Amino acid sequence: MIPILVTGFGPFGDNADNPSALLAHAVRDEPGVVGAVLPVTWDGAVAGFADLVERHRPAAAIAFGLAAGTDRIRVERVALNLDDSEAPDTGGEVRRGRRIAGDGPVGHWAGLPVDAMVDALRAAGLPAGPSAHAGAYVCNHLFFSARHRWPALPMTFVHLPPLGAGGLTPEGLRLAARVLIGVARAAIAG
Repeated sequence: MIPILVTGFGPFGDNADNPSALLAHAVRDEPGVVGAVLPVTWDGAVAGFADLVERHRPAAAIAFGLAAGTDRIRVERVALNLDDSEAPDTGGEVRRGRRIAGDGPVGHWAGLPVDAMVDALRAAGLPAGPSAHAGAYVCNHLFFSARHRWPALPMTFVHLPPLGAGGLTPEGLRLAARVLIGVARAAIAG
């Protein structure tokens, strides 16, 4: 079975616990899934993702990250060609007003069905909604870079609220992962 790649991020800033890392660890034992935690650095996240794509040749990928100020799961529609944050990555690097790819478009659409994912999450009783874009920090940097480098790879990015926000529990994280993996499998099956 060609795997689905699921990534999360480690801790960063004031966020000692990143639910996306918990989610990536939780799916590691699922059949047909590769789960991995990426560093919260501009270049390290993309390098780690590239290594995983090259090693596992996934059929699809779902990258997860933390949106500390939200209380719902946000499935991102667009990856912007922009690094623009006053917050440093975990290596201390700040990027302001910088294009990710000089030859790239303003943005790339998600490669998996955002509305179907939101509908499935809501049907499972999870707080979810679509989001216009993935911001301009490391999460968006990974999302745009992946969509730009591997345009044929069905991929999207999902922001998670902190645990407890919107009632999200560790069990809810695992359920969200299973639901989204199921939607991804259905989408690539045609």
